[in-house]
Amino acid sequence: MPPQVDLARLKKLFETFSQKQELAHLLSHAIEAEGIQIFIGKESGFEALDDWSVVAMPYAVDGKLVGSLGVVGPIRMAYDRVISAVDVTAKLLSAVLNPETVG
Repeated sequence: MPPQVDLARLKKLFETFSQKQELAHLLSHAIEAEGIQIFIGKESGFEALDDWSVVAMPYAVDGKLVGSLGVVGPIRMAYDRVISAVDVTAKLLSAVLNPETVG
């Protein structure tokens, strides 16, 4: 039996996506830190993400950190797989954005 969906929680999450400020602020923490950043529930510091987790990692252009990408998911998720996916994606994005790798 699939888990029950809490529509109120999902609505709150999508409102956070549309406002972007809280999520952008959270992702900026990932830029400031090196490597994978994991925010579980209330660790994010944003009420709208209390029931969710964020796995984020920065990416670089010419050796300079310019952004971060992340996955938002349930608190109980397969962190090992999500961490691997975010890590690989950030590295691939960095490789594609670096001019010396294009050609």
